[in-house]
Amino acid sequence: MKKENQSGFTLIEVVISVVIFIVFATGAYQGYAATYSAVASTHHKAVAVDLANARFELVKNMPYSKVGVVGGNPVGVIPATQVVLIDNLSFTVSTTVRNVDDPFDGVSGAGDVFPNDYKLVEISISCAGCKNFPPIVITGRVAPKNLES
Repeated sequence: MKKENQSGFTLIEVVISVVIFIVFATGAYQGYAATYSAVASTHHKAVAVDLANARFELVKNMPYSKVGVVGGNPVGVIPATQVVLIDNLSFTVSTTVRNVDDPFDGVSGAGDVFPNDYKLVEISISCAGCKNFPPIVITGRVAPKNLES
C-alpha cells in the first residue's frame, strides 16, 4: 500500500507557532502599555503645571496685603493646602508665603522702615493617584510697586 502525500501541520508545528505568536503579542502589548503610561504621565504633569501657573497668576493679581496663608505669617487669604479635582484626578495644592528682607536695597536691620521687601511664594502641586509624578513646584516673588522709594 502506497502512502499518499499528506498535507497539514503537525502538533509540534502548531505549538511552536502559538508560542512565537504569544511572544510577539506580549512584546507588542508591553510596548503599548508603556506608551500609554508615558502619555498619561505627561498629561498629568501638564495639568499640574497649568494648575500651578493659574494659582500663581491669582496670587500675583491679589492686593499685596492679602498675599499670605490663612492663619500663617504673613496672614492672608490663600489656603495653605487645598485639594483640587481635575480630569478625575485629585491634586493637592500646597502654598507657602514668607516675607523677605532683601539686602540688595542697602537698608536692613533696625534702620529699615520696610523690612519686608517682598513676599516669596511657593506653590507645590502633588498627585497621590498619579504614577511617576514628582511634585511640581513654582516659586516666585510678589512685591508692591515703589515700596522702598
